[in-house]
Amino acid sequence: MPAHPEQHFRWTWELASTPEALWPLVSDTDRFNRDCGYPSVTVIPAPSARAALLTNSRRIRVSVLGVIVEWDELAFEWLAPSRFAVDRTYHSGPVAHMVMSCELHLRAGGGTTLIYDMRLTPSSWLGRLGLPFIIGKKARATTERVFRKYDEFAQKGLLRSQLAQKPQLARGGEARLAAISRTLIEQASQPAPLVEKLKMFITNADDPAAARIRPYALADEWHADRRETLKLFLHATRSGLLDFSWDLVCPHCRGAKARQPSLATLKPVAHCDSCHIDFTANFDQSVELTFTTNASVRAITPIEYCVGGPQVTPHVVAQQTLGKGETRTLPFAFAPGRYRVRTPLLAMQHAFRIEPNANAKASRVDLNATSLSEPIVAPEGELTIVNATDREHLAIVEHLAWSDASTTAAEVTSLQVFRDLFSREVLRRGEQISVRAMTVVFTDLKNSTQLYQEIGDAPAFGRVLTHFEILKTAVAAQDGCIVKTMGDAIMAVFPRPVAAVRAILHAQQWLAQPGDFALPHGLEVPPSSLKPLTLKASIHSGPCLAINQNDRLDYFGSTVNITARLCALSSGTDVILSSAVHADAEVASCLAASDTSRSASQELVKLKGFGDFGFEIWRLSPL
Repeated sequence: MPAHPEQHFRWTWELASTPEALWPLVSDTDRFNRDCGYPSVTVIPAPSARAALLTNSRRIRVSVLGVIVEWDELAFEWLAPSRFAVDRTYHSGPVAHMVMSCELHLRAGGGTTLIYDMRLTPSSWLGRLGLPFIIGKKARATTERVFRKYDEFAQKGLLRSQLAQKPQLARGGEARLAAISRTLIEQASQPAPLVEKLKMFITNADDPAAARIRPYALADEWHADRRETLKLFLHATRSGLLDFSWDLVCPHCRGAKARQPSLATLKPVAHCDSCHIDFTANFDQSVELTFTTNASVRAITPIEYCVGGPQVTPHVVAQQTLGKGETRTLPFAFAPGRYRVRTPLLAMQHAFRIEPNANAKASRVDLNATSLSEPIVAPEGELTIVNATDREHLAIVEHLAWSDASTTAAEVTSLQVFRDLFSREVLRRGEQISVRAMTVVFTDLKNSTQLYQEIGDAPAFGRVLTHFEILKTAVAAQDGCIVKTMGDAIMAVFPRPVAAVRAILHAQQWLAQPGDFALPHGLEVPPSSLKPLTLKASIHSGPCLAINQNDRLDYFGSTVNITARLCALSSGTDVILSSAVHADAEVASCLAASDTSRSASQELVKLKGFGDFGFEIWRLSPL
């Protein structure tokens, strides 16, 4: 028996919001601890990654009125959106052991019954005497105040970034904010309503929200265009209002595990101390561009109040610790999609799908067995997890769909505005980072040598420069960028195949018949340059490597080489597509539209340097 008996505190509150609306707020334990006024925490590194995995815990330290308190914290357990819990064993302070749980139950008449339960074992007479007051009265009142504030926010549909009191700007920050806002509107031609939204966010958002700003997520909150918002953020960074960083995101917990201010300091391999794994970065998914406020406007020091909790990994819908030989059945109400059950200590992973019209109501997973199928179950059912091993395991149930709110490096570096504003943002020499899918375009002017001979070097050079401006405008309009020019040829990249097809079809038509099309907005071309030009073009999509080539962010690999070879097959009146581009669903819809005025014919060709391999292409020719 313990030296001092366990003390039990159980509080129940009736709240007006649903469990689904309250869950993102109540289960954000870092924000909850901060809103309660609890002290910040420090994680004490484990002796080894293996030791942390085996114990399934981490050592935490806080300072309370000058007194150091340390504890070992087991991994949080939860089932969204109904329950989470944590178990702590203390090494110092008035408490020896604590188990906390929070449950959210949907009431029959609407709203939520929230049950907050704490079981504490005092470590001394001081703790035994003080806990009824510290926990039973003070902590109860504080917890209720915070939860009721969350309930009010959930009912009003307000944002989590608005939960805190109005933050303080730096000395002179208000004047700098106003001046830079005017510059963004008057000189950078950024939309005034969008600039005003950013200004209000910087002024009013709480520290956690302003410390790591994701432009696409913020654009969704503002009901604004994502690309216009990202472009504003890039201009705001150039103007000194914001700073950006490149975050390496763990593929398991999806947390930012390394933040670098420049691509030049980015390393392709990182370590996740939460998942205890090393992972390799790629531009498509694990490198994300995020922003924070510049310290001259508003200084923010990141502070951690809790390092666990469901909102650290919101894609994990359930996390459960199963003892050896234990079987646990979880009732769930998950969104449709693909899910995976895994555990850090076992290699086996078990996938299942949730589909609205599925007949099955239950799925069973044996953590130590090989998965031979991917069962399909209904959105509301049961998941049974079996731990038939001889040791404890942490079972993690995660939604495999990645959020599209991430501003990935692959997207950002293919924007012309990024290349124009941050031309020196390149990888370190010799560094290579993979890109799983990039759409590459090569173009070349047909008979350009003959053009120089017929009209002379100066006039021909002027027309070539004009063609570059036309191409740059067309590429930028579809969120792509020109990587480099080679004589009168270009290489451009796009994040999506359909954007490349639209851009090149438009540019090719304009150059062939410049008198039939209006000049792109903001582009001025000498009348002498408004002569027809024939543009050869090819488009291919696939994996490649991002590299530093001549102090420029460039791309290398078979995808690039194939695209260059395909360009030679173009006659100038057509566009050559690889089968990968032609098979893209968005490209198919684009080509089916009547305004493309193109027919696609299939061919099998051989490419120089690729042996006797037959390469399938599609030739887009005028009707």
